Amino acid sequence: MHRNATFLLATLSLASMLSSCERIQQRAPTDFGPEMDNIPLEYGRLVSTVPLTDFVSILWFEQADQSLVGVRVNTARGSISEAVIRIERK
Repeated sequence: MHRNATFLLATLSLASMLSSCERIQQRAPTDFGPEMDNIPLEYGRLVSTVPLTDFVSILWFEQADQSLVGVRVNTARGSISEAVIRIERK
């Protein structure tokens, strides 16, 4: 008797859960906001990204002479700072 009651309760619970499910709607592709400025090729090869805030990051590039160049990017405005940080390697 106990086994039948457990089976009936499990079956009713499962049926209740299945009947309350609904299909998740597909989302449209995410819009990444405004287009970014072009990143000059002379900065070199991108080697790292360091987030400063939710909307600002520093992109680090390695140049042919192994110097490092850092540039600040604001993703909310879609802009790249004209000022760069340059670290020479000897």
